[in-house]
Amino acid sequence: MINRETLIREIKEYIKKLIGENEGLELVGVGDGVTTTRFVSTKLDDLINQTDDGRDPSKRLLVFQFDNRENYLDVNLHIRPAEESSRIRIYNLTAENDLFNKRQATLSSEWSVLYGTRLINHTSTLETEITTLLRIIKDKFETFCQTDLLNIEKFFSDNASEVIEGSEVTKLNSIAPLNQILFGPPGTGKTYHTIEAAVKAAEPQFYASLNIDAKAGTTPTQRKELTAKYNKLSKSGHIRFVTFHQSYGYEEFVEGLKAETNEDNQISYKVKDGIFKSICESASSPELDVDKNINTSGRVWKLSIESAQTNPAKTFCLENNIAAIGWGDTGDLGAEYKNDYYNTLGKNDLKTLEYFSDVMTEGDLVLCINSKTSVEAIGVVAGDYEFIEKGLPSRNDYCHHRKVTWLAEGVNVDFKSLNGDTAFDLKTCTPLSRLSVPSVVKHLAESGVSIAKPEVNVELVNYVLVIDEINRGNISKIFGELITLIEPSKRAGNDEAIEVVLPNSSKPFSVPNNLHIIGTMNTADRSLAMMDTALRRRFDFKEMMPKPALFDDECGVIKGINLTELLTKLNKRIEVLHDREHTLGHAFFFPAYNAMVAGNENEAFIELQSAFQNKIIPLLEEYFYDDWNKISLVLGDNQKSKHSSLQFVKEELITYTKLFGKEYQSEEFGQPEKQYALAEFTAPVWSNKKAYQAIYAPKNVTKADDQNE
Repeated sequence: MINRETLIREIKEYIKKLIGENEGLELVGVGDGVTTTRFVSTKLDDLINQTDDGRDPSKRLLVFQFDNRENYLDVNLHIRPAEESSRIRIYNLTAENDLFNKRQATLSSEWSVLYGTRLINHTSTLETEITTLLRIIKDKFETFCQTDLLNIEKFFSDNASEVIEGSEVTKLNSIAPLNQILFGPPGTGKTYHTIEAAVKAAEPQFYASLNIDAKAGTTPTQRKELTAKYNKLSKSGHIRFVTFHQSYGYEEFVEGLKAETNEDNQISYKVKDGIFKSICESASSPELDVDKNINTSGRVWKLSIESAQTNPAKTFCLENNIAAIGWGDTGDLGAEYKNDYYNTLGKNDLKTLEYFSDVMTEGDLVLCINSKTSVEAIGVVAGDYEFIEKGLPSRNDYCHHRKVTWLAEGVNVDFKSLNGDTAFDLKTCTPLSRLSVPSVVKHLAESGVSIAKPEVNVELVNYVLVIDEINRGNISKIFGELITLIEPSKRAGNDEAIEVVLPNSSKPFSVPNNLHIIGTMNTADRSLAMMDTALRRRFDFKEMMPKPALFDDECGVIKGINLTELLTKLNKRIEVLHDREHTLGHAFFFPAYNAMVAGNENEAFIELQSAFQNKIIPLLEEYFYDDWNKISLVLGDNQKSKHSSLQFVKEELITYTKLFGKEYQSEEFGQPEKQYALAEFTAPVWSNKKAYQAIYAPKNVTKADDQNE
């Protein structure tokens, strides 16, 4: 067996060998003992060296350090400029980028640790297989050099002016309007682009740190980072998504009344918040750093343990971080079959058991009451339902349990006002639909009870509501009186702010100025001229047109078919015969293009055929109302008359005498008409590459065919 010191020495020598084989890295030396090997990226060193001309040349500004102390093998990025201002500037610049591990981003008086990653865990487990360990180290090291190291170098290269000159990250390209609509023909990437637009609005500093080229668009790496950030923000509720349609209304968007039947079969109506009201309320509240186990989008539950008064069962539950209710004779509620006792219970009791065992979820907030309107303890659900046959020490029938972490006990907070000026429901366990987790946390804080950490982010963070197909809904019906409130100058906190009273809840309402609204609009469905004027003047409009140039590389040519020229020619003809709002978007060709990027040209050609048969041709039929003459003009079939095998749409003259007899006088209907027929999808023309080439270069294709003949 290799002893630890020998193992570490072999690792160190092997890492030095790997560094020497990489021309972009330079060995600096080792630290005290045998545990560390230091080296620099010469590209990074040259870039950041310019910030600190007076530094000691023997001290490298950037150092990557391998360290396997405590059985780990780490690589860390340090900076050490002599000037404190340079060190702080670089630290602040990188702190906004998720590439740098904030957990290890420290700012000391001498060194700043900006990045850290773990290559190997518990090297001691591999002491007997040094060959295996070194191979793993090599694989991990090479992966690091080809991914994170390149991204770090690119970050500092893209931000060279900020690093060298000390300027802040430019904010010009990161400013997003409060209200904007992305509009354009089908397939131009409007919904696809909402991910970028939403992240830009929600976290402008993160977006700016990606340094996205406005003309070229996102790289695959940038798109991956944007998508990851979008998903994270969506999960936290900072970005929300809705699609408008013809039957969508104010009740779904803002607030409406929901009918409910109680245990006595009496109908009552409760106010149900729509997505717009919900996100406005979230955006209006400061972000509270609550316990990590609390789901801020979860439910709030009222729970009565035996009674509202102090009792042994309640005391035991609070002391042991559990919640418990009775009806133990039902047996395990998780069992497939229920016993006779269960079936004798009333609706109220059955609903309580269902809520407690099936509906309550980890992360939900629990309010343990001490009266019809007040609460004495607040907890978070920490486990699934359990049936404990022995019950509680004081109540052996309290067998239905859940783990609950009680965050505050012995308090007395009145919730009547927050609960719509009503007392709590009589059920032992029931959801409080009028309450949300943020509103409860805020109410508790105002009452002197904090379940949040001491640090509260009082600065309002940005929220984003994405409205897909915004022009398909009846804007006046959906927004109602709130169309005025979304105007930037009328938002809460501004000099001209407006507040209205909502019709159903009778509560005051305003739109916060940290809520961004992003809509998408398909111009083929409804033109801008037909849009509601009130909507148009309150939104910034960003046109998104087809981008044939996206295919202008070697992958944009499939079996000799140039996708850029093909899309360009199709759209020029559509513009002349219809208008530019009904052109074809580049998204129709991306499946074929992506197949070429993957190196499968045959699959790419199949995807191109599919795009024409299943998307482009049906869309042209809709655009031109089955006017096949114009469709044939768009496809260039009129220029292939001598080569009918290349025509997608064939034409034939209608012979009236054959149809209606010799006595029929065709002049009553004007000139003889033509009849058009789309080639069967199994016809050879769809798999003939020359048919597609002839759409944009008919003369070249037909001339070549003539010469061959």
